[in-house]
Amino acid sequence: MRSRSLLAAVAALAAFAVPSAALAASAGTVPGLRAQVTRFVTAELHKDASTVCAILGTPMNATRHGKTCAERWKASIRHFLEQPGGRSELHADLRATAAAAVSSDGTYASMTLPHPLLGGQSNFSWYDNCWMLMR
Repeated sequence: MRSRSLLAAVAALAAFAVPSAALAASAGTVPGLRAQVTRFVTAELHKDASTVCAILGTPMNATRHGKTCAERWKASIRHFLEQPGGRSELHADLRATAAAAVSSDGTYASMTLPHPLLGGQSNFSWYDNCWMLMR
C-alpha cells in the first residue's frame, strides 16, 4: 500500500514538472536574446549577409524581385558600412548589448540599443527555438 502511494505521489509530481519544463524550453531567454543580437551585429560587421538573413524573421528573409535575402542584405550592409559612422554605430551596439535594457515576455522582446537594428526598432520574436529580428 505504501509503495502505491509513493508511486502516485511521484507520478503527480512528474505531471506538474514536465509541463513547466516544456514551457521553459519553449520560451526565449534574455541571455539567448543578447547572444542573438551579438551574432546579428557581428555578422553585419563582417558583411556576413547569410547569417543576418538567418536571424531575420519572415517575410524579411524571403526572395523579393528575384533577389535573395543575402543578396539584398549584402548590398545594404556594404552601403551602411560605407556611411560615415556606420561601423562605429555597430560597434557601439555591440558594446551596449551586454547591459542594454530588455523587455521580454519569452515570446516577444525588444532591446534598447544606441542605434536600433531595424528601422528605429530592435524587436524580436521567439519561434523555431530562436530569437528572430522582426519589424
